[in-house]
Order: sequence, then structure tokens, then C-alpha cells
Amino acid sequence: MFNFIYGGIDFAHKLDAASNPTEQYFKHVHAFNEVIYFVEGDVEYTVESDTRRLVSGDVVVVAPGQYHFATVNSNVQYERYVLKFPSELIPSFLSERIKTLGPFLRGSENLLSFTVYDTYYGNYSDDELKALYLAELVKFLVTLSKEPQATPHQTNTTIAKIIRYIDEHIRQPITLEGISEEFHFSKSYISNEFKRYMKISVMQYVRLKKIIAAHQLILTGEKKSYVAAQFGFDNYSTFYRQYLKLLEDGSLSASKGRRKK
Repeated sequence: MFNFIYGGIDFAHKLDAASNPTEQYFKHVHAFNEVIYFVEGDVEYTVESDTRRLVSGDVVVVAPGQYHFATVNSNVQYERYVLKFPSELIPSFLSERIKTLGPFLRGSENLLSFTVYDTYYGNYSDDELKALYLAELVKFLVTLSKEPQATPHQTNTTIAKIIRYIDEHIRQPITLEGISEEFHFSKSYISNEFKRYMKISVMQYVRLKKIIAAHQLILTGEKKSYVAAQFGFDNYSTFYRQYLKLLEDGSLSASKGRRKK
């Protein structure tokens, strides 16, 4: 097992159980890419409106801004490789391909492709490790995206429609009342169904997605006050507090610039 956090990437080989998790499984959304190679366990994984019970060899691809979480169903050990990285560290054509891939794939590469990460760790300097890990990542993503093999999963069509509506109106004011009117469901039904499936309220989800999208614009050099207004935040101080919270908890950056052992 290892956890390498350095120079914009956070790569890890993790092992834990439901009774003693080492990461927050719920309410997870961030501004960088995440690729998970599932080794073993009894786990259901949800990415936006799609859910799959994972089997050994599954690959989960989470694009920036996609809400996701794992549900660990028993005390069977949960083992996986987790690779977190910003889009700018991989070729632009791969960044675009990742956006078109479904969240659940079968990797044509096997576990040996990931155990090489373990053999590298501890034997090279931080800069050398970063270069080696990124080279392995690019090789894997090229192979994975060349002929992607999607795996069967369940889709909550109601949640999918709501998410699509939110994404399409992300720069406009979004309210529970507006979603209710759009889909002709009661506010209570939408609230309950969304919270049951997504483990987060509709409006919490909206705020998270807006801040992640705003962050992408801030990275281009736009002023935070201008960006807050573009995404419908009437109160700048409220936006800034929420933005800082995501910045501090690591949701906007895959790396704090140091290695954890």
C-alpha cells in the first residue's frame, strides 16, 4: 500500500473495510479527474445517476465535477488503486476522451499494470516517481479509451434528467421550485428521491456543481467576484466561504504538494 501526493497528483493503493474506512465515501465532488481500479471488495459505486456493483478488474472513471461515492456493503476488505490528477497533466486529446467515456469500464489491462505503481514507490525521488506514474497513467488511459468496454450498470432516469437540467442551467438561478415545475413532480418527491439516491440534498448538489464550474473559470484568470455573479451567487461572501471550504478540503486540487506515507 502507498499514498503518493506530489506535484499535482494523488496516487494511492488503498485497503480498508466498511467498519474502518480511511476516506470519506459520501458527498464527494472535485475539480480533477479520478480513475479507480477495483481489486476486491463488496462495493457499489455511484457516479452521478449511474450505479454498479463492482467486480474485480472494473475501472471507474470520474471526470471533473461529477458527484460520486462508494457504498461498502460488508467487512470484506476493500482494495483499489486510486489515481487523482488534473487534466492539464495529461495530453489534451486524452482529457477530451475521458469526458466521453462512461463511468464504468472493463480495463483491457490487468492488475499487473497497477502493481508496477507499488514497485516504483520508495525506489525513486518524488520528481522521478511523478514522471513514472504519469507515464503509466497515460499508457493506461490510451489503451482504456481506444476501445472502451462499458459494463452493465443501473441508471436512475429521474435523477439523470434532474442532473442534465442542472448542468444545462448551471450559470442560471436554479431552485427546487424551478426543477419541480420543469419535471411536474412535487418538491417533496424530488427532494426525497434525490437525497435517497445521491446522499445529498438537491440544493447542496447545485451549489457544489456551481462552485466546481466557477473554479474552472477562475483558473482562466477571471476575478472571483465576476465569476460568482456569472454563476448566480448574489452574495459574494457566501460564494467565497463555500469556495474556500472546497479549496481547503482538497476538492479543487488533487495534491497538497507533499508525499504522505
